[in-house]
Amino acid sequence: MSEVAVGFDFDHTLGFDNHLEHIAFGRLAAELGAPIDVHEPAQHAAIEFELAAFRSAEIPMEAMMAGFVATLQLGERRSLNSSALAERYREICYALVDELVHPVHGAVECIMELAASNIPVGILTNGWSLLQERKIARALGAFPGPILVSAKIGAYKPSAEAFRLLETALGCGASGLWYVGDNPQADIDGARAYGLRAVWLCDLTAPYPEGLKPPSARIDHLEALPALVRGT
Repeated sequence: MSEVAVGFDFDHTLGFDNHLEHIAFGRLAAELGAPIDVHEPAQHAAIEFELAAFRSAEIPMEAMMAGFVATLQLGERRSLNSSALAERYREICYALVDELVHPVHGAVECIMELAASNIPVGILTNGWSLLQERKIARALGAFPGPILVSAKIGAYKPSAEAFRLLETALGCGASGLWYVGDNPQADIDGARAYGLRAVWLCDLTAPYPEGLKPPSARIDHLEALPALVRGT
């Protein structure tokens, strides 16, 4: 069993997708003859509402598509099939990966430095498996460790089960396992509640939400992480 290991969130921690899923909704809407501005605050919020329920496994993608059609006021078009729309949405998302996904500054170098120090690394990310896996490959290339995507493992951050599966995959006890993420609730509070050391990647002046377990450390760039972990 490894004494020290590092798990990462992906979105906004190791990679950016520039609102890929929102943009895919915009392109789908255009194909349906109902163009929208996905950056307009109300439209953006409506899409995010549907995506949040889907990402947390509250609803399947087909239900998300039905909700999206309702927001476009296209319900009277009986020819619209939620399963077909879901398949088309997936296709659009996959096609956007190369265009929109790129690594967070220093991500590749951080991973390489940890691997060179024989510190196991892994990714635990919420989302749907094939899209997340394609995004990770685009941003990071061949990742040298396990990749756990919520839809595939059947557990979602901040649940204890998600972090338990990461612990098992990395072969490191909770006391030696670090987890790095940008989301205070899903990443930091969830990891700390399970007993991991959690590193908040953030603007160092940002206030931390009250009522959540605080991070073990804060960093504002990934280049600072290897030294932090090696100093354990």
